[in-house]
Amino acid sequence: MSGWIPQVYYDFLARVIPGYAVLLGAIYLRYGPSRGINFTLRVICEQEGSWVYRVGIGLLVAYLIGVILGELGELLAGRVMRRRDEGLAAGFKRECLEDHSRALEAVGREPVALPPDDLPGTDLMAEQVALVDHYSAGRLLALSGERRLCLVLAFGFFILAIGNLLAYSADLIPRRLVVEGLLFVSMLLLWRRSTRLQERVVRKTCIAWLTNVFGGGLSGTAS
Repeated sequence: MSGWIPQVYYDFLARVIPGYAVLLGAIYLRYGPSRGINFTLRVICEQEGSWVYRVGIGLLVAYLIGVILGELGELLAGRVMRRRDEGLAAGFKRECLEDHSRALEAVGREPVALPPDDLPGTDLMAEQVALVDHYSAGRLLALSGERRLCLVLAFGFFILAIGNLLAYSADLIPRRLVVEGLLFVSMLLLWRRSTRLQERVVRKTCIAWLTNVFGGGLSGTAS
């Protein structure tokens, strides 16, 4: 059970929640606040079948929306994000290696004799850490899920912003311009948050890998 609980948490955080958010945003843009709420309540309360059935269908729909948005985002911007992440990871891994070596020297142990360029990729590091350190692997998965949440939401809001502009060109309701501004600001904040979370993921992955591969703990006797 301890193996699949973090994965369920990741799926809920990275796919179900952004899927629900984008779905509700689409309902709001389509029907407006009052009609959108009435539409949602009718779907939940007035349709045939038990509430468990409706909640299950809602979870499935939100999950599928989250998965599709994530894959579309990877298809359209995956190369840009990978290039950005690789550039960030190279510098962070070098810093973590230097800091870890200094920490080992501080307790009287030999520093890590490994060139920074020879460190494996963070994906491989995470896979290896997952095999030997389930606690660190769970924390890394939670951070990765939060980062994925930000990216999927940012891409979902981008799609909603396009739909909102098209709707504004048809009805010229000024309130849609306010919504457009809010969507744009949200996209920028979510993108910035995803960058900061990527830094944390890389640093924590590298630290966990170095700690488990090169001697475990930092206990020792300073010379």
